[in-house]
Amino acid sequence: MNTHQSTSLLLTIDDVLRMTGYRSRSSIYRLMKRSQIPLPIMVGGGRVRWRSGDIEHWLKSLPAQSCA
Repeated sequence: MNTHQSTSLLLTIDDVLRMTGYRSRSSIYRLMKRSQIPLPIMVGGGRVRWRSGDIEHWLKSLPAQSCA
């Protein structure tokens, strides 16, 4: 899969949970309310999806934990 394809995949909330390690949908929606995670896009019929590139970029931008 090339880079363009991987960044244009649309993820369900279950996909986002798996990628981020969060365990509940409410955690994701709480982060959304606080603007701490990329917002999803509407795909019709009341369904939302996240762009995989947005989630990957967000994960890479999180600060590393210091063990010192």
